[in-house]
This record gives sequence, C-alpha cells and structure tokens, in this order.
Amino acid sequence: MKIFNLVGILLASLLFSQSGNVGINTPTPDNSAILHIENFSGTPATATATVSGGVVTAINITNGGSGYTSPPTINFYGGGSVVSGGSKAKATATVSGGVITGITINSGGTGYTIAPTVVISGGNKGLLFPSLNIANLSSTTTPVASPADGLIAYNGGANSNNKALHFFNSTTSQWQSSLDAEDTPKIAYIQLTGNLPLLDNSIQGISDRLLKNPLSVSAVSNINGFKVLPNDNAYSLILPQGNYLVEVNLNLNSPQENPAGFNGTAPLTGSTFYLMGYFIDFYRDVYNNSTGVFTAGTSSRKEIPIVSKVNTNHLATWSFYYSIPANADANIIGALRLYLGRMQGSTFYDLVNVIGDESYIKISKL
Repeated sequence: MKIFNLVGILLASLLFSQSGNVGINTPTPDNSAILHIENFSGTPATATATVSGGVVTAINITNGGSGYTSPPTINFYGGGSVVSGGSKAKATATVSGGVITGITINSGGTGYTIAPTVVISGGNKGLLFPSLNIANLSSTTTPVASPADGLIAYNGGANSNNKALHFFNSTTSQWQSSLDAEDTPKIAYIQLTGNLPLLDNSIQGISDRLLKNPLSVSAVSNINGFKVLPNDNAYSLILPQGNYLVEVNLNLNSPQENPAGFNGTAPLTGSTFYLMGYFIDFYRDVYNNSTGVFTAGTSSRKEIPIVSKVNTNHLATWSFYYSIPANADANIIGALRLYLGRMQGSTFYDLVNVIGDESYIKISKL
C-alpha cells in the first residue's frame, strides 16, 4: 500500500510538471506559457473573432469588462496560422470609463483555417521584486547569504552598481546586472522619400530646404520624444533636451547642365570631372511642444567637396553635433532645420537630384 501511494504521488507530480499550465492570480493561464502571471482588479473583457479567406475580418466584443486604466493587449491564439505558415493578426483596444468600447484590427493576418481565440490581457498591478543593496557583486554573504543560482533581485541600494534587476550566477559566483534600458543605444533613422531636385542654376552660396518631401521614420527608432513636424513648407526634426550626433547621408546625381556654361560652369582643367561641392546649414531652432510654435535659431555650416562627373551618383556625408540645452520648461525642445547649398569654389552650378530611397539621416543620442 505504501509503494502504491508513492507511485501515485510521483505520477501526479510528473503530470503537473509537464502540463504547461502554470499561473499566478489567474484562473485561466495561457496554454502556451510555462508561467502566466496576471493580477487584474476588475472584470476581464471577452471577445470573439470572425475569419474569412484565412483573414480575421471582424472582432465582436461579448463583454467590455471593467476596471481598465489603460488599453489592454489583444492577442490571437490558435486558428491554424502558425501551423499553416501564415501571419498572426494584430489589433488594438479602445477604453472609455474603464470599459473596452472598441477593438480595431490593425492586421487581419493570413492562413487562419478557423477563428482564433481572442485573449485580452490587461492589468493594473505590477510584479515587485525584492529591493536589495547589492553593493558588492562578488559577495556571497551580503545582502544574501549563499544566494541560489538564478536568484533575481532589484539593486535599490545607495551604491555605484546599476539600478536594475540583478541575478546571481553560481558559475562565476557573482551578481550580474540585467539589461538597463537607460544603457540601450537611443537612435532614430529617417529615410528620405522621392527624388528631390535642388539648386537649379544656383551659384556658390545658394541653398534650399533639404527636407521638403515627407520623411519615413524607421520602426527601430527609440529616442523618446523624437518626431518629424512640418515647418515652413518643409519638415523639421524635433528632439527633446540632450546631446545628439546627426549623420546625414545623401546620394546625389547632377544631369548635364542646360544651358551649358551657366555662370562659368566648367569641368576641371583637362578632365570631364567637376568640383560639385556642397554644404548643409544646420539650423538650431526652438520648438515649444505645448504651443506648437517654432522660433528660429542660429546655424552652423558644414562643407564637403565632391569631385564627380555629370549623370553619375556621388555620396555626400555630414556629421553634426546637436546640443539642446536643459530648460526649466520641459516643453522647450529642439527643432533641427536643414538647408543644402552649393559650396564656395565649386565649378558646377546647376541642378542636383537628391535620390530619396538611397538617402537617410541617422541620429544618435549621446
């Protein structure tokens, strides 16, 4: 009888450990998760999906729930999209008075053979790790005696180590810092769009707004507060207070001058090459993020000599250090305005095409 009971206990333990349904503070743990943690003080919302032609075409809210303080995440599970190699649907929720009032389909996905399950995940509580004073990363006595391998805690003490989650690595006998979001490189990529003809019959020193066409901001951009806004029939790059490195990369092409010889345009002596020099004027304007008002600022000019033939692509690059000083009013931020011009000493004074899909700007927060 004792042997039978022991076997029964072991079998039950084995079945539990392989179930994959482990949850804390949730009666319906996610079947695809090893551990599902959710603590929501309210009534969970529910919804169903409709599929047509392998695509999610509609979402019906069966219960708007209550207690939502922000829009929850909408997920789709099952429906065959993963099995058949399709793509997952995406949607966002709208909340009013703590209730989900609408769900917008951002992408219907592909490959669904049946309607997927709509899972609405939202919370108004967080997961709090113990706050410890991890002053010595090599200590196995303080603040924890003989810490277990993989023990996680937040370093909240007054010490020089990262204010971040740490875990103990028994192989190295050290606390190791997890990724600190503040140490993650902050960048923005701006793609120019469409070819932009500039400097037609323009002599030395003449310039024109560079960012006239709409700009495409890459999804990998993660500078908080960065945006692109229209300004004076073109666009300006809006950045919060801080220091930045701005790298401008332009692919340019100048057709044969028409009429030839305008203002003395001529190739370099004994060749078919021209000195097609350029400059960019970087204007440090001020933008009031509260009122939406631009105030013109000072400019810095950066020149670059380019020797090229007509009808030949040539790459021009600039680097510019852009500092936006701190201000008591956090709404007073920077607005970078760019002008492209013809450099002094050039021997070509006619049209240049900025090739949009091969020209971009990279901004790095320092």
